Amino acid sequence: MRVHHVAPHFYPDVGGVETQVLRLAESLLSRGHEVVVHTSRRSQGGQPLPQRDTLGAIEIRRYAPALRLGYYTTLFRPQIERADIVHLHGYSHVANDWTARNVRGRTPIVFSLHHGVAQPPPNLITRMKRALYDPFVGMPILRTVQAIVAASEVDRAWLDRRGLPLNRIHVIPTGLGEETFAPGDPRRVRDRLELGRYILFVGRLHREKSLDHLLRAGAALRERDVSLVLAGPDAGARRGLEALAASLGLGDRIRFLGSVDESTKRDLLAGCECLVLPSFYEAQGITILEAWAQGRPVVASQVGGIPYLVRDGTDGLLYRWGDTATLADHLRKLLGDRSLADAMGRAGREKALGEFRWNRIAPRFEEIYEHVEASQT
Repeated sequence: MRVHHVAPHFYPDVGGVETQVLRLAESLLSRGHEVVVHTSRRSQGGQPLPQRDTLGAIEIRRYAPALRLGYYTTLFRPQIERADIVHLHGYSHVANDWTARNVRGRTPIVFSLHHGVAQPPPNLITRMKRALYDPFVGMPILRTVQAIVAASEVDRAWLDRRGLPLNRIHVIPTGLGEETFAPGDPRRVRDRLELGRYILFVGRLHREKSLDHLLRAGAALRERDVSLVLAGPDAGARRGLEALAASLGLGDRIRFLGSVDESTKRDLLAGCECLVLPSFYEAQGITILEAWAQGRPVVASQVGGIPYLVRDGTDGLLYRWGDTATLADHLRKLLGDRSLADAMGRAGREKALGEFRWNRIAPRFEEIYEHVEASQT
């Protein structure tokens, strides 16, 4: 089967969507399919990239953007031929909207939404955009595709309420590559960064991650030997967080590491007391799975798809978003009971191994491809 993917950005860019497209493409290749990825010739940082490229056996075709106003409004026009399946990645990306209109009727389309469509718009501008986009562009396009892949049951219910056929909506979580389960070495980061005990966040430093809640909860802890470590690129929130940390008196108890490579991320996860994800919204929360892969417990806000992923009290602890007092209590509980933290981490690892590896997830996509291809003949 010839599967053509369309993604706003791809290798060498790195991110949640980019990584999932890469892992799916690699899995499909290993199962005997041909894979082409269509993407932008401009990286997320604006650097020009080659028009044609390969990554292993993945063929990459890049196109000059006709419009480039941001991640969601990067318009390029893929030239797709000889495809058995077109797989679009990312709801409300204008390049995917254009491709869906251009391809429909000729080639079956599978549309992975990735970012949670059920996410409440965080501000007035976003609410206004979604109020126009969803009924006049997004929903009409989704009604024309043969299959929709959502990240969680929350998104499935949201689509159902808007009249999308349930038999076309499939809930498939983000998968983990086998390297994610390779044991990290906490000693490497402890020695290099001079860390003792620490609580970890991994992800973009963005206001929607609500990291101010983590800082306030951390400042309330009596355990002054425990640091807060934030690993991930600045998405506009770092300066404000640094100012807040100073006002809370966190001093050298907080560390901003910036972006880290995959090996360092595994080391950080393996050595942390727990991973915290205090977000305003998460469609799934891939870093939760990555923490579980290293056998560590998680504390997360009870939003979006997280309650469908984390079993509260078994493989992690959940709290109502914004309730920093409960967040601090959960942190104290795990810091004070190593056996409980380890038991939750083991339960999470068993779940990750059993349900979220790509060798289990890729066949589910393959089944969808085969079904929609057969339905078109």
